[in-house]
Amino acid sequence: MRGIYIFGKIFGALFGSLIAGPIGFLMGLGIGHLFDKGLKLNAHFLTPDVALIQQVFFKTTFMVMGYIAKADGHVSAKEIQMARNVMLQLQLSQAQKMEAIEYFNRGKAPQFNFDAIMENFIHNCRFKPSLIQLFVEIQLRAAFVDGIANSYKRHILEHMCDKLNIPRSVLSRMESQFYAEESFQAPQQPAQNELSNAYGVLGLTKTASHQQVKKAYRQQMSLHHPDKLVAKGLPEAMIKLATEKTQRIQKAYEVICKSSGMK
Repeated sequence: MRGIYIFGKIFGALFGSLIAGPIGFLMGLGIGHLFDKGLKLNAHFLTPDVALIQQVFFKTTFMVMGYIAKADGHVSAKEIQMARNVMLQLQLSQAQKMEAIEYFNRGKAPQFNFDAIMENFIHNCRFKPSLIQLFVEIQLRAAFVDGIANSYKRHILEHMCDKLNIPRSVLSRMESQFYAEESFQAPQQPAQNELSNAYGVLGLTKTASHQQVKKAYRQQMSLHHPDKLVAKGLPEAMIKLATEKTQRIQKAYEVICKSSGMK
């Protein structure tokens, strides 16, 4: 990798020698060295540390989940079960499960500093919109596990999205998609409801054109593609969440295609 950062020295030396001979060679070599040094330093800051992002994402996910669960003053049995289900769904190892429980309990603690944790998350994941969306979707599940969005939890969600620069309108749309997905997964639902929920999974209504459906499908699949998310910093333990998400998107698209005659 060291050889990559020599082009400044080569170019500087050649250009300097053409302009001012041996003295220009030395001056150009020095200037080129400074250029290469700056390029290397810049690359260091721009290259993401995927392992660090994975750690921050995992840690923040469960801590904020615990914080939201405790928002109304107590953690319900459903919320505890939800956290366990997420851990089971992720097929965490025993060590990972113990870590997740520790982070969840930290989030419940009175001294938990939500703003500081979110600032750290934003610092590491700010250029990863797909990771941020998945993070918000997980927290939506935590907030609405009891079936009611109480004011305490909604306040946290809105505050969280404000920090992430997610407009309230986008949060509302994500919430609608969340409810549509929950209903879409329900067994033995009437065909009419299934179709309506399928559109909802893609963030659309039944009035959407074929072109809009295809565009939304491609965008959603690209945004939640497991391999892309892992490359951007999604912990590999959480790949199952992304896989199941894309499966729901695929199924919703197939339901719409079958109903409307799309190919």
